[in-house]
Amino acid sequence: MAARIFFGLVTAFWVVMNVLLWRAEFGTGRTGLSDVPLETVADRLLNAPDASVLVVRHHGSPIGLLRWIPTVTESPPATADASASPEGMVTATGYNLVLDLNLNGTAPTERWRVLIQVELDTNRAWREISIRLFQRPISWEITARAGEERVRVRFEEGRTSWEQSFSASDLRQAGGLLGPVAAFLPASLTTQLSTWTPDQWKGALHWQARNDWMTVGRNRVRVYRVQATVLGKYEAVVQLSRAGEILSVRLPDALLLANEALPSMAAE
Repeated sequence: MAARIFFGLVTAFWVVMNVLLWRAEFGTGRTGLSDVPLETVADRLLNAPDASVLVVRHHGSPIGLLRWIPTVTESPPATADASASPEGMVTATGYNLVLDLNLNGTAPTERWRVLIQVELDTNRAWREISIRLFQRPISWEITARAGEERVRVRFEEGRTSWEQSFSASDLRQAGGLLGPVAAFLPASLTTQLSTWTPDQWKGALHWQARNDWMTVGRNRVRVYRVQATVLGKYEAVVQLSRAGEILSVRLPDALLLANEALPSMAAE
């Protein structure tokens, strides 16, 4: 069960992140008086002043903790005479996004850690993605860089290690990407994904960002609500503060990620 939850969380966050960052899709969702451009929500997420720390619960029981840590990468202005630039002036060069997920099972085989790091340029186009999975003494690392046609996979277990690269043609079919992960996914979903190409995901993903309200204690506060539906039945709902802090994430199979600063929600 822990492995299925883990892969479900990773898949859901991958979908939500892509929904927020696919610039080609911004502004083409459903319209309405309370709708919000996804570009606005993406900017708030990536420029949030604080990290979001979320308690992960499954059917009401706490199973782990997720840290969402966005930062803006900066550098001094590129001038011939650095002394001529005003003191303290820097130039934004992109974004760095870190997702640090810890699943705390009762058995060693149920304890996972996944560390995802995404580097983006100022236009929110990805530069590099690194995904590391840890379950002592085993670790996996998957790395991809923009402009390269290969994805690198590295495995370590004690003194045993191996590394392999996959070309773009190897990854063309979504089913081929699943590999051993397929064993942890619902059989119906695995069968459906095995025949899908990346180009088909565009039509399979529907999303909407809206203004919403959330009750915190005795007060109602305005929030953003992002809803994504995959393949017509798998749904993720994310609520964020106006400053870009993640307040809650609801996923299928009674998975709830609630900001630890909201005790009433974290205890649901």
